[in-house]
Amino acid sequence: MITIVAGTIVTLGLAAVIIFTTARVLTTMTGAPRSEPHATSFALLPVLEMSSIPCAAGTVGALDGTSCYKLGQGMTGIRAEKATAGLSGGTTWVVQVTLNNSDSAKFAALTSALYQLPAPRNQLAIVIDGKAITAPTITQPISGPELEISGAFTRKDATDLARRLAGGPN
Repeated sequence: MITIVAGTIVTLGLAAVIIFTTARVLTTMTGAPRSEPHATSFALLPVLEMSSIPCAAGTVGALDGTSCYKLGQGMTGIRAEKATAGLSGGTTWVVQVTLNNSDSAKFAALTSALYQLPAPRNQLAIVIDGKAITAPTITQPISGPELEISGAFTRKDATDLARRLAGGPN
């Protein structure tokens, strides 16, 4: 009786290993998608007020720790279609982000409303994980699906942020 139970356990164990190995080989051969890390969502929120640190309740701190922002309603839960790090003007590291069509249309409407407002209400905070990565001044409506996130980024900072937004490993 013990021999039969032990044999059954060994057989079930071997069957599990064979199934797992077969599934892994088939996934590799067929090119089926593997489980990739999820892209970090971000928000684009209009700046209502800007203040110095320490940040009061109801404000969001800048990533660089220099200022605080009271933010209005904007776009949340945005996921980048594409995000890459690169040099702008040959000297400044930036992250170039491509939005989907729906988010692109909302972004165009948001920047159209903001660019005419006085400072700081003409700024748009890019918020990730509860921190304002940057809050650029909107000087004109932006109609395309492309946006550029700039700040005091090093190459590593820009590359890490692009990977997070695109869903790659940090």
